[in-house]
Parts: sequence; C-alpha cells; structure tokens
Amino acid sequence: MKTWRIAGLVAVPFVLAALAIGIFLFAQQGGLAPYRLPVDDGRVVAGDAATLRRGEYLARIGDCAACHTARGGAAYAGGRGFATGRGVIYSSNLTPDREHGIGAWSIAEFAHAMRHGVSRRGPLYPVFPYEYFATLADADIDAIYAYLRSLPASANVPPPNRLDFPANLRPALVLWRMLHYRPAPAAATDDNRGRYLVDGLGHCAMCHSEREPGGALASGGHLAGGRIPGSGWYAPPLDAKQLQRYPVEQLAAYLRSGTSDHGAAYGPMAEVVYRSLQALREDDAIAIARYLKSIPARRAREAAFTLLPEPQRQPEVAGDGAEIYRHACADCHGNDGEGKSGRYPALRDAVAAIAPDPINAVRMVLYGGFAVTTAGNPAPYSMPPFVQQLSSAQIAAVTNYVRENFGAQRSRLTAADIEAMHGIVLD
Repeated sequence: MKTWRIAGLVAVPFVLAALAIGIFLFAQQGGLAPYRLPVDDGRVVAGDAATLRRGEYLARIGDCAACHTARGGAAYAGGRGFATGRGVIYSSNLTPDREHGIGAWSIAEFAHAMRHGVSRRGPLYPVFPYEYFATLADADIDAIYAYLRSLPASANVPPPNRLDFPANLRPALVLWRMLHYRPAPAAATDDNRGRYLVDGLGHCAMCHSEREPGGALASGGHLAGGRIPGSGWYAPPLDAKQLQRYPVEQLAAYLRSGTSDHGAAYGPMAEVVYRSLQALREDDAIAIARYLKSIPARRAREAAFTLLPEPQRQPEVAGDGAEIYRHACADCHGNDGEGKSGRYPALRDAVAAIAPDPINAVRMVLYGGFAVTTAGNPAPYSMPPFVQQLSSAQIAAVTNYVRENFGAQRSRLTAADIEAMHGIVLD
C-alpha cells in the first residue's frame, strides 16, 4: 500500500505537467478563444417585417422551438428535458425576458453563443448544436436574433440540470472540449444550399451520426447513422446508398410531408417533420434532397445483425414469426411486405427492416407508431401496439421474420433481447 501511495505522489507532477501542456496546446489552436466573451459593440439588428419573417423561417428550420419549449409551456421559454448517458439537461429560455431569457443579450453575445457554445452563463452543454451553428452566416444569425427578440417575454425558469459527477460541473466542459472539440473556422455562406442547411442550421448529424462513449461524434461517423442518445430510436445513415430508392423530388416531398411509398416518419423524425421540415420552401427541400443523395456511403459499421448474402434473402425463420405475421400484420402490410400505397407503409427494405440496429422494429411492434399530420399527409394511418397482445418471445419471432424476409438481416432476437430493449425505450 505504501509503495502505491509513493508511486501516486510521484505521478502527480507528471499528470499536472501533461495537463499544462494540453492546455497550452489547446490555447495555441484557438481552443480558449471561445471563453473570452465579446464586448458589446453597440450594433443594432434591424427588426423590420422582412427580417422577422426570415428569422421565423430559419428558427423553424433549425427546429429551435422543439428543443426550447417544454410540453404545455410557452414557446421558446425553455425547460424541455433531454436524457443523456450522464443525466438530464434542460433547455434554456430564449424569449426576450431580460432576467431569465436573452432580452439583455447583445447580438455579439448571441452570435458567440450560437457559434462557440459559450454564453453569459458559461459553457453550454453540447446538446446545444453550436458545432453546427458555427457555420451560419452573419445575416442568418441576425435574423434569428431579431425574431427571438420579437416574441412575448416569459419569466420561466427551467429546472436545474440533473447530471452525474463530474458532468454536473460546467468547468468540466472545458476538459471535454480539449479532448473532443475544436472551434470551427469563421462562418461563410456556402454555395451548396443543401449542405448549408443539413450540416449547419438543420444539424442533422446530431441524430444521424454514430457517437463515441464520451459523447462526441465518432471519427468517420458523420451522417453514418446511430442510436439517438436518450431516445431509444435508431437514426439511419443519410447517404446516396441509403437514399438510392428515392428520386430527388420524392425525397424532398417526404421531408415536407413525412410520408412516401417507402415509409413514413415516426418517433423523433415525425416531430422534426411536424415542427420543422414541413415548413421548408420547395427549393430548400430540393436542395437538401440533392445534397443528401450526393453523400458517399460511409463504411459499414460492425453490428450484431449483419446483412445476409443475396442468395439467402428468403431464409427460413425458426419459431412462429411467419404465423404471427400472417395474423397480425399481413392485412395492412401485405403478405410480401409490399404495404398499401398512401395508407400502410411497405416493410420490404424499410429502414426498420434493413437497419443494423433492430430497436426501431422492436419498439414499433411493442408500442405501435403514429405518422405525422401534415398538409401532404392530412389523414395519416397509425399502427396499433402489440405490447399487451404478444409475449416477448412472440415479438422477437415476428421481428426476426420481418427483418430476415423483408430486410435481408440475420436477425436472432430472443425474448431476453426484447425485454432489454423495452427497458431502454422506457428509460
């Protein structure tokens, strides 16, 4: 024990030296710059009708209200909770209340928080997508700021974050950034409008990317798909291979309506369509679709459920999955998983069937699904839940059947897997 204690004391100077060197290098690369809050230069942002309309549109496309509005609360007044692997973080108040919102903030302070994730209150947690907003043009940030300042003020005070140690200490964010984040270059208007919206304002990678255990995006994982932290949903890759079955115009229509011949939006994506994407102008929807279909396919991810070889697309499934499907699913989705256009989505090659992660398919069988109501889908059909009709073993069997027959996946889920996923969904 004494030897260990002495070794520990000897190691302390080396650890401190390494930390000092790390901070120095971090500072040399501009890592400490975001923590120096800007001085108010007195610049005033125009609040004319055209600027406010533009700001409202941009805030909607950025899905700001969805994150900064608690259920039953005032719009943009904050308080919505986001589950993470380290606790719950509550969104902030963006209304022009001077004490509890951003009413006393200058445009310089607002732009700094948007681009660097540092506000008057200190470093912001990376659930706020400042890494993506860093690419926004000055004029767009100005318009969003003007719009938020035009909203009714709310004195709402969001609940305090409930985070485990050391994540509950905001100074720990500086260390996290040293390990995972570097400031983006100065913003510039991107000639590729689709890329500007997807990789910037729309921050699509926040859901559609793989993450490392530390919470940062995995190397090479940008838009490569992954399980959304704290939600129990899998977001598929967004690239040319994943989206090859969608013509550009059909993909653009899906973004605005939430439905297509290849499936409908459910879960978090349904909320994004309802609150944000259905407001897309047609030209912006087309630009996004073109950009997404131009992204090269990412490398295949290791998963417990791998694609079957082409000759084995119709394997024989053990258990009673086929029988359960015929009795519970075929009336809507068809005997061959073809669905019914405009009513019930096809299961053949659907995201839930082909994804390497089976969580979406399992939870749809467990709890059903509710497609989003939009102008392009005014009377959506819903899927009933089977959690009280089928046992865990039966749900495993029918999910295996769907994924193997309609998604070419080697699916070997068990009752224990279903119960484990049930726990993830309810956490």
